[in-house]
Amino acid sequence: MKPFMKIGSFLMAVMMLFTVLLASGCTPVSLNKEWSYKTNDKELAIGVYIYSLDTAYQQAKTYAEKLDKYDSTSDSWLEMEITDDDGKKEVASKWIKEQAKLMCLSYLVVDEQISKEGVEIDENTLASADEQAENYWNVGQYADYGYVMPMSDELEPYGISLDSFKYCTTEYTTKYQALFDKLYNVGGSKQVSDDELSKYFLDNYVDYSYFSVNLYSSTTDEAGQSSNVALSDKDAKKLTDELDGYAKDINGGKSYDDMIQEYMSANNVETDPSTSNVEELENSSMGDELKKALKELDNNKATTLKVGSGETAVYYLIYKRDVKDDAEEYIGNGTNRAGVLSSMKSDEFADYIEGLTKDLKCEENTSVIDRYDPKMFFVSVEPTTAASDSDSKAE
Repeated sequence: MKPFMKIGSFLMAVMMLFTVLLASGCTPVSLNKEWSYKTNDKELAIGVYIYSLDTAYQQAKTYAEKLDKYDSTSDSWLEMEITDDDGKKEVASKWIKEQAKLMCLSYLVVDEQISKEGVEIDENTLASADEQAENYWNVGQYADYGYVMPMSDELEPYGISLDSFKYCTTEYTTKYQALFDKLYNVGGSKQVSDDELSKYFLDNYVDYSYFSVNLYSSTTDEAGQSSNVALSDKDAKKLTDELDGYAKDINGGKSYDDMIQEYMSANNVETDPSTSNVEELENSSMGDELKKALKELDNNKATTLKVGSGETAVYYLIYKRDVKDDAEEYIGNGTNRAGVLSSMKSDEFADYIEGLTKDLKCEENTSVIDRYDPKMFFVSVEPTTAASDSDSKAE
């Protein structure tokens, strides 16, 4: 498994780890200033390794939870074989240690390449990254919602300092992004041409619109409980026939915009109900059934699709534009261009960084690292008893 996700995704993974830590609590470990890995130019505090070990532990736990023998009340899963996202099978505790080491080496590689490539990072950008990390450290990520849960309360007992936390999270993602930009943008050693970028865009992105109608009705009782009831066959057919008719009109030459206005007028709808976007189809958050329909749909054509059944059935009208018409304007936008470049090259870049870790000349402080075992992060979670079971026992 690669140590980091696509550019822009790693901080999200870090925030997910925040939530896990806040929910699980921790076992106190002495805070110290010992180092874990070092090169001639950089020395990583042991807190960097501990944080990486914890990150790897939380990821391994998600794999272990898929095992039939997983038991949330026991740390026995750490000695079970897990399978990561790349299909690699390994005993969980070993996998965690390997990933923690790989993460630490990746930190060092990025620092080394930043210097080698002459990457300059604006001081304000770094200051903003540090400010964000310090905010999480001092008040937590939910302070704006009235929940003050400092990360320091959760991380310091493990032996993780604010400096280590910043280095592993916001500082690293900032440097990682800056190095990526330096290598793949104009003038970089891995420069991507406009033609290459356009080809990737045309091959992978889609321009679409869709809207849907529910084939069920919703009611709320006096207690405030809502429930859905499937429409009668007659009422459902009336809706599906209407959307089928609009799709037929579009395929006959009517524009999607004209059709949606007709739908809104006929159904007293004041706001356009469409969801419209230009995005990479593979990474879209829409359901797999909609993705499949869009992939198979010809440009400037419409289709209808039923998803679900009974009281969950929804009927979609889907329209696909020719993404070729968007290419120049879309890629001409700096933010969009960066997004396409990231989608195109982020996996390659992750592989590049991982490859460099194999040749990195560094020293490992084995005697110190070996003091930290993944079991230190284990917190037993007792399974909840269903209310129905409790009620039957009471009776």
